[in-house]
Amino acid sequence: MKKFFGCLIVILASACANPTATLAPTSAGDIQTAVVATLTQQAASSTNATPESAPVDGTRFANENISLIIPNGLATNAASIAPADYEYPYINPSNGNMPPHLKFTLESYPLSGTLLQPQIILFHAEAYAQYSEFTATTFNLLQNLNYVDGQPLPEQLNGQLFTAQVHGLNFKNGHGVRYLTQVAQSLVTANNHEMFYYFQGVTNDNQYFVQAIFPIHAPFLANDAAPDAPLPADGIPLNENDFTGYLHAVTEKLNLTASSAFTPTLDQLDGLIESLEVIGY
Repeated sequence: MKKFFGCLIVILASACANPTATLAPTSAGDIQTAVVATLTQQAASSTNATPESAPVDGTRFANENISLIIPNGLATNAASIAPADYEYPYINPSNGNMPPHLKFTLESYPLSGTLLQPQIILFHAEAYAQYSEFTATTFNLLQNLNYVDGQPLPEQLNGQLFTAQVHGLNFKNGHGVRYLTQVAQSLVTANNHEMFYYFQGVTNDNQYFVQAIFPIHAPFLANDAAPDAPLPADGIPLNENDFTGYLHAVTEKLNLTASSAFTPTLDQLDGLIESLEVIGY
């Protein structure tokens, strides 16, 4: 995983000449190496904003740290797992291991073998913000974010290859924003192996930073980035000569895709986030 993300920045920086790109520095003395470099602001607003969900029907998970409801059909349970030294979007940052944090995964999730596993991560906000200039800015933006569907996100909150289906979400004691995005090693097709639902938010008392990653499939994307991976009939062929234009087209099609067409559905994932209550640690 670390090697994968490490070569991402160098390849994309040299391959995509886009005047709106903001690529993270990679030298040993840099404050951070973030793989959420924004290639473009590219239609970040969703034209298919997801409405507020009804009360979630599902399985309740609760411990001394968090409580949530897992919507029916999404997973059978949640479990605490060992956190990594570095969590998305970092790869071997120069300022050491990330602060202590908690990490949870979903059991019997409907997708397997994806690049990233389903996960919810909880940081003490002060420690997260002090980790780097990047995390400080992210936390400050989320603190003051009152996202209205259709408006552009602040650049630093955007995804890496694309930012689609952007939607502001409140959880039980906090707020944030979610979208669909993907990381990639090179100029590859948008694909279901690497695309994921990403939520980042803060508790209302500004004590905790929350991020969630859930793999998600769209019906018109290839299964993976292999050059010979079959593309569905309504898929968008990769255009390496106009990669930015290709990403715009993918983003637009994702924005127009109904919640129920994704696996899992956006309503299921939104419902889980909205049911989340951070108790603390």
